Amino acid sequence: MLGFALLPTPAAGLPPAPPIADPAHPWLATLSAEVPHVPLAAHFRPPAGFVPDPAPAGSFARFLRTLPVRQDRRTVLDFRQEPLSRPAAAAAVIYVDVGVRDLQQCADTALRLFAEWRWQAGLSARSAFHFTSGDVARFSDWVSGERIIAAGRGIIRRPGAPRAADHRSHRAWLDLVFRYAGTRSLALDTDAVRTGAPLVAGDVFVDPGSPGHAVILLDVARHPDGRSAALVGQGFMPAQDLHVLGADAPVAIDGVWFVLPEAGGELATPNWRPFPRSTARRFRGP
Repeated sequence: MLGFALLPTPAAGLPPAPPIADPAHPWLATLSAEVPHVPLAAHFRPPAGFVPDPAPAGSFARFLRTLPVRQDRRTVLDFRQEPLSRPAAAAAVIYVDVGVRDLQQCADTALRLFAEWRWQAGLSARSAFHFTSGDVARFSDWVSGERIIAAGRGIIRRPGAPRAADHRSHRAWLDLVFRYAGTRSLALDTDAVRTGAPLVAGDVFVDPGSPGHAVILLDVARHPDGRSAALVGQGFMPAQDLHVLGADAPVAIDGVWFVLPEAGGELATPNWRPFPRSTARRFRGP
């Protein structure tokens, strides 16, 4: 479950990272320019009559709710910092780096958010993700110096010099993960959300394939009549800004809060075919 609170604790077996200006969003320190931004929850208020889900301090839900939303633009840029040839249906852009290579795509964007939450919660020593081959990449092994080399459909692991355990090194490790992970491997790092269970912030809808697609619920609010709605975030191909999706009614309330499906229903989003409720999955945590 992702809703419980976690107090920050040192990553077991790893030296402490140096202090940073924004512990919750350490990637901001690496960006070339500061831009106006506000927390996601301040930018998008729940629709009338809806109540936001609890988001305890330290939880993945709280981390997502505090993601910085850019105030300077809604245009989605790719990893080359160029506008997309087919513009995204973006209601907002999250202020997080994409990298300079075509790596951080849709499934990778969800992995990035979960990994960043683990980092700020002091749990980076537990961070591990599967490649499409089924092999596992662990941040602790990366810090210990492990080198991974692609070999046919699998990998070869070789020892090497230890690496730093700071956030810059963590970000470099994630690029390795993004290179070999995708929508197919995402199923190995998540569990299906059983039919009838409530969907929560951090859940992902995954359509595995080549290509496939994945979106992540960034915030969830509920109405006393039983309806629930969510802010939906996505990256895409090519690698591009994480953005909050927008859509017209009745798919989305107030143009941005997507009505969540019940059993047998579908989550309809722009840019992709509808996701059946059965494709909802939840990261194994913490």
